[in-house]
Formats: sequence, C-alpha cells, structure tokens
Amino acid sequence: MERAAVFDGSPALTARAMRTGLVPVASLFLFLCAWQWRVAGAPALPACASLALLLGLYLLYGHVFALASARLFRNTMGMPFQLLCGYFMFNTALFVLALCSPLGMALDVAILGAAGAAAAFALRKRTVPPATHAPGFEAWAPWLAVLIAGAGATIWAGDVQAPLQAQGDNTVFRVWPDVYIHVREISVFAQAHGLRTIHDIKLAGGPAPLYHFASYLSAAVVNALGGASAMQVYASFQLPFGILLTGLAAYCLVGKVLGPWPGVAAAAAVTLLPDGFQQGFANRYLSYYFISQVNLGMLYGIACAALAWLFVLDGCRRGKFQTVLLGYVFLGICLFYKAHIFVANSYLLMMFPVLFFTPLQRRWRVAIGLAATVLFVAVVAFSQTNPRVPVMRLDGSGISDYLIILLHDYEPGALKSFFTRVFLQESHGKPLQLVYVVAMLSLSTFGLWTLLLPAAVAGARKRVGLPLLCFPLLVVANYIVMAVGLAQDTRGVGTPDELTNRPLVWAYFVAAAFGAGLLYRNWAGRVLPNQPLRRGLFAAALLVVALCGTGYSAPGLQTFPERKHMGTFSEMNAVPTCLVNAGAFIRTRGKPTDIIQDSHGDQRFVLTALAERQLYVGSTGFGGTQHEQAARQDAVLGFMRMDDAARLQQFTAARGIAWFLAYPGQVLDWPRDIAEKPAYACGGYRLYRFPNAVQAAVNP
Repeated sequence: MERAAVFDGSPALTARAMRTGLVPVASLFLFLCAWQWRVAGAPALPACASLALLLGLYLLYGHVFALASARLFRNTMGMPFQLLCGYFMFNTALFVLALCSPLGMALDVAILGAAGAAAAFALRKRTVPPATHAPGFEAWAPWLAVLIAGAGATIWAGDVQAPLQAQGDNTVFRVWPDVYIHVREISVFAQAHGLRTIHDIKLAGGPAPLYHFASYLSAAVVNALGGASAMQVYASFQLPFGILLTGLAAYCLVGKVLGPWPGVAAAAAVTLLPDGFQQGFANRYLSYYFISQVNLGMLYGIACAALAWLFVLDGCRRGKFQTVLLGYVFLGICLFYKAHIFVANSYLLMMFPVLFFTPLQRRWRVAIGLAATVLFVAVVAFSQTNPRVPVMRLDGSGISDYLIILLHDYEPGALKSFFTRVFLQESHGKPLQLVYVVAMLSLSTFGLWTLLLPAAVAGARKRVGLPLLCFPLLVVANYIVMAVGLAQDTRGVGTPDELTNRPLVWAYFVAAAFGAGLLYRNWAGRVLPNQPLRRGLFAAALLVVALCGTGYSAPGLQTFPERKHMGTFSEMNAVPTCLVNAGAFIRTRGKPTDIIQDSHGDQRFVLTALAERQLYVGSTGFGGTQHEQAARQDAVLGFMRMDDAARLQQFTAARGIAWFLAYPGQVLDWPRDIAEKPAYACGGYRLYRFPNAVQAAVNP
C-alpha cells in the first residue's frame, strides 16, 4: 500500500507521493461533489461534507487493510486499490453494524470512524513496502485511472444527472422503474436502528431479505448526514459511484498482474468503450451497461469480485495460500452486494488454485479438485432446501425459454432475422443448435471482444503466464455454461432467468478488461511507451475511446423499446406530479417511524420511496406474496368503508398507520369531518394524517 500517498507525515513524503495520492483523491472528491451539485441543482455543503467524510473513511480503512495484510500482499496500484479495499471494509462493517446496532446511522459511522483510527494507531509500527512507480509519467497512472472511470460514469449515467423531468401533469423519472426499490432501501438503512427496524418493503413488520443490501449503506450515510433526499442520493452518488468503482477495479485487477498502463487500458475499456449492444449487436437484454445499471448492485458486486480474483491470482502466482484465502473472504463479502456475481464466481474461484497454485503437486491437485467439487455440489444441494434460494440445477432445461426471451428482445434487423430463422423456422441437430446458441450469446454479449480477446490471448502467450491467459477464457466459458445449462427458477425469488442472464456483466467486465490489458501489453509492455509518437498514439486512442463512448451514450440507456410500455421514460416511468408532491409532503413533515398506506397499495413503490417511510401493505407480489399480505389488503379495504371516526382512529392507532393517501376517484365512506379535511390535497389526491398512530404496533 502506498502509505506515503495519504497518511504518512514523515519527512520522507515526496512530491511524487503527494501527486499520486492527493491528486487522485482531490479529483475523486470533486467528481462526487460535481455530481451532487448537478443532480440537486445547487451546491449543498452538508452533502459534500458527508461525501468528504466517506472518502476519508474509505482511505482510512484502506490504510488499515494495507497494514494488516502487509505480509500477504503488496499494493502496486496506488490510491485506487486503497480506495477499493477501504470501501468494502468500511461499507461492509457499516452494513453489519446497521443490522446489530440500535444507535442509528450517525453514531454507527462515528463508532466505525473511531475503530478505524484506533486500528491505524495500533498498527502504526507495522511497515508497508511502498508502491513502486517508474519515473516520469508512470506515477500518474492511478490518477488517470480515476479520471477515466469518472468520465465513464458521467457518460453512461447521463440520464440521471437530471433524473426528474416535468411533463404536463406528470413527473417523468428518467431511470428504470426499479429505482423506487433502490431509493426506499437507501432510506431504510439511513433510518435503521437495528434489524428490528428493517422491514419487508411491502409489509411493515415483515422480515426483509437482506442478501444484497450492503450496496445501499454508503448512500444511506449521505441521506442521513448530508440532508439530500434518497432519490437525489441514488442519482448523484450510488449509480455513478458504482460505475466508477468498476473502472477502478479493472485498473487494479489488470494493473496488478499485467502492469499499471495495461490497467489504465482496462479501465478505459470497461468504462468508456461501447458494449456489445452499443456496438450494434442488437440485444439490450445482453448489454453490460443496461443490465449493470438497472440491477444496481451488479456494479458493486463486480468491484468486489475483482478484488477477490486479484488476491487469488496474486496468491497463485507467488505461492501464497494465505493470499488466496483473502480472495475467498472477498468473494464471501460479494454475496452481500450481489448474489448473482457470487454464484457466477464461486466454483471457478474454488477450482482456479487447484489448477494454477504454484507449489501444489499434481496428485494433490486431483485430490483437492475432487474434494472441492464434492463440497460445492453438497453446498448447492443443501441450499436448495431453502425456498428463498433460486433453483440452481445444471440440466440444460432453461435454455429453451431463455432463447424465446432473447429472440423477442432483439432489435429488428439481420441478427434477429437470422437467429429467429435458425431456432424457430429451421430444424437442426442439437450440436449445431448449440453452436448457434454460443455464437448468439458471445456476439451479443461481448461484441467485438468475441474476436479481440482470443487474439489478445494468442498474442500474449510468450509474454504472460498461462494462468493469466486462461483466466478470462475460463470466465467467458463459465458464463456460457451457466446461460446454456442452468434451469429456470420456478420459486419466484426473482425473474426465472436471473442466473442465466445476470452473470453476463461479470463475464463482459473480465473480457473487456483483460482483452484491453493484453492488447496494450502486446503493444507496449507494462509501461507507457518512451517514444513520443507512440505516446501520442496512446493519448489519441484514449481520446477516440472517450468520444466513442460519448457518441453511444444516447439518452434512454435504461429504457427497453423491445418490451411493451418500456420504450421511453415517459411511457414506463411517468408519475402524477401530485403523487410526487404527496410523497415529499410526508418526507418533510412526518417522522422516520411513520407508517404509510395508499388506497391502491402503492403498486410501484412510488409513495414509499419518495416519502421515505415504511409501507403498511403493498399490493405487488415483489419478493413473493404472503398470507398476511392478503389479510392486510382486505383490512385496508374495510378501513376505507368505515363510517365511524372512533373505528378509524382505532384501526390506524393499532397498526401504526400515520398517513393514508386516497387516489383520485377513490370513494371513502369516512365521516365528512375527516374525509373532507385532508392534510394535503392536489389533483384529486388526498393525503390524511392520523397523529395518534402507535408506531410500535404493527398488527394485521
């Protein structure tokens, strides 16, 4: 870890260490503040202060991690690696503390800050080998990686810079409709006082499925301490910061094993170059940028998995088994950010050291490989006894249904016509069908990397060791096997094809990062070319890549024209402005413990997201329906037919319902002195407040 870059106050602090440490940190802070200002429309000092606090805590925890792991791993990537490790150390610790602590977000952050400072003080005498840089421009590789990742985030998340757009009587949210779930979970953790206060989004008092919620914690800090609304935090921090982390992860992963400047090329490929869909391969459902943005936790899962592989690759190369174990720890952490990424990496990460761990003898490779496979199969079989775990069965039964989805999602054109003909109109043997399936998945997922990655691997065979050449190819093969071989999920945990589709983001990330890194390594080695002409060519290539990304980042990245009612943001995500204002009214005037309800069951989670309050019962089946959910829905229908004021007060008090929203045209049989005196009214929407609700009581 480059200790002098940020924390070392000794006289040995050099100008170069200042440049490579403080300049990237300052650039990153300005990037985060610029996004906050852009989304909010004006500078907000509390929000920027909370961002500065988070950045400092990430670097502090990254420094502690460097000290604690000094004997296992040496950082050669500078500040980006410190930031990545620090983010996952601090953010994961905050996730655990938020579940356990009744103290609230502000005190939880203070506790972790004090703990980090104490750990740094306790480890102060431990030495960390300084990161080495070649002279001249080489010291600026970490800074350039930050700039590239920030530029990529700005390019591909351009729509959310102005997430709300007025359109007549509606407000159009220029994001995928899942945004309301993300926004609500941000406010859930911002207001949390332990696990008992974290409920199912659609059912007050119901247990929340927490498998991938860790990515919301830092955003929750900005929401709780910075004063920004959860919607603003989603648009100004959580989405662009996730994209930035993937760029830094590409730089660190490839930079560690191939060199800093191949790492810069990898960051550019992952965050600036168009993906397969943007290159013209016509299937948005196989698009890296689309899938990773609409499934926001993917971005954080990718960055965490990249760290896991960084340690495993380094441990295998140096024969350090403890470093390999450190990679397994980060893979376990990945489960709390995105389970799909964990599943896509678990077996391959387990088997890679069996194949490539340097000191391991052949007979031990076979024995350990068999034992690891048996253990993996046993764990998967045991997981299938839990109904909240999706179906994981490698029998090839899911590909037929998945093919139908993919064929439907192709844009009209030559590829759609060709694959529709070969799969639906012609009859071919299974081997040829398999070839067509692999070709379709490869071209539409990886685009030109389908050819460039094998070419880069072939060109580097005399320069790079076999494990590094095999790694990206194994990841791509693992994705193809999952997409073709896994059964569809029939348990309703998510969409039936999630485990066949979502791992594409990790496969594309590795293919693009290693493809670009190997191409650069073949061209110029590990460093920046010495010749001015070649340096000029590299700078021009980066400029072209940036311009290319800008040209392909047309508005509407998170739309899906091939699917019904999802062609434009106006079509799929317009919300009556009066409903938006009702949510804001509750957020600014209600208490964090208030429970809300609307007459339509908040089908899209709009009210609960914008109000940042818990919904009593929702009408959607998201996450699976429950018997209690149906009972509460019936009770709410009865509540709207009550004509006695005492019964109304008794009903709301017993269930803790502090706010009730009636939609236009909704008939309420309540007494006139209540029905005609809403706390807020707009365009037929009527918002009622019941101040005597008992917040601790949540009963059917």
